[in-house]
Amino acid sequence: MPVLVDVVVFDGVDELDVVGPLEVLRRAAAIGADVQARLCSRTAVSWVSGSFGMRFQPDTEFKPGDADVVIVPGGGWVARSDAGAWAEVRRGQWLPLLSEAAGSGSVMAGVCTGVLLLAHAGVIGARRATTHHDARADLAAMGATVIAQRVVDEGTVVTSGGVTSGIDLALFLAARYFGESVAGVIAEGLEYPWSSTASRLPVED
Repeated sequence: MPVLVDVVVFDGVDELDVVGPLEVLRRAAAIGADVQARLCSRTAVSWVSGSFGMRFQPDTEFKPGDADVVIVPGGGWVARSDAGAWAEVRRGQWLPLLSEAAGSGSVMAGVCTGVLLLAHAGVIGARRATTHHDARADLAAMGATVIAQRVVDEGTVVTSGGVTSGIDLALFLAARYFGESVAGVIAEGLEYPWSSTASRLPVED
């Protein structure tokens, strides 16, 4: 059975939070890794619109417990936008689904301010975690132990910092499941400087 990775999408999501991890994981599949990455919306919809107008066509409706890994992107949090992660926390409809997915044994992975969705779903708790630098205070207020790194690995919960660090997150997951050589091949193809060690070093604001 392939490692199944669900990348959740919602209106106002940051496009790179989605596309970065998705490309890494689909490149992994293209070079032989046994992984399937798909886009999942909360309900069956034809399209989801990103924060800069890109439209995503979800592959399926999200069902907690289906995936080995659930990646939650962010978007719109810092600006308190009417669409995006901030709005989804206010609506509350994703929160029980993410909580149920974590309880079912899925590895929960957050990109940028998608980590705040995980925090509000009760997935982060007091664990070490990171997020976009402008949202770290919000994450700390939720009780998390905030670490200024591109990727923070807490086993069943993996978080990453702002926007481009979603690529680091996906490379980290590729290395975890398929080996660092696979992640290295993907990073080389992307011309992206990466190592599992470097992605967990402190970052400067």
